[in-house]
Amino acid sequence: MANSVQVKPGAALNLQDARSVRVRILGTTATIVHRRDDVEHERRRRMGLADVKSMELLDVLMDLPHEAAVTRSSLSPAVLRVLQRAPAGVVRMDSTSVTRLVSPAVTPVLAVVYASRWRDGLERASEFASYIPRMFVVPEAPSNSLEALAEASWYGVGVAVGPRSAPTMVLEPEPLSDWQPTTGWWWFCEQVYRHATDQA
Repeated sequence: MANSVQVKPGAALNLQDARSVRVRILGTTATIVHRRDDVEHERRRRMGLADVKSMELLDVLMDLPHEAAVTRSSLSPAVLRVLQRAPAGVVRMDSTSVTRLVSPAVTPVLAVVYASRWRDGLERASEFASYIPRMFVVPEAPSNSLEALAEASWYGVGVAVGPRSAPTMVLEPEPLSDWQPTTGWWWFCEQVYRHATDQA
């Protein structure tokens, strides 16, 4: 994984078969480690469907099962209007039913922030707390390193210290507890997918 952090064996995060992409998102720049759903990616490519931009549409899609027909009569007129405006390849609609075709094309698994100062790294990495595990990389630990590491641990943020090309992990990022997918999470996935396809 270029420009990313190698997590040592036995780490809580399994980054096998993951890719990484540099993303400007949530007011900061980070490397997002993710896995791509190749089937969904190829389906989108064939349909000419890139990232889904509309939060309103994603919110409606969250309530529809994937690839299972839902009767039109069970959906409100407002929901049907949103679905009728969806780009090709998002849903299939006929006179009686609606089927969600789209699913997230990438699953982000780790946000890595590179910073020159400890406090900046901790604050910027914390922006991703609602979405995925996160960590930051700094050139060196501060003089009060034990106290600083305790604070990062309290927030669940991982830390690596050293040069960007080969930092040493000093605190592993914690997995998100009680995580559930949300509309905001799917929007985040779509942002990562857009950057990944733009940089491919």
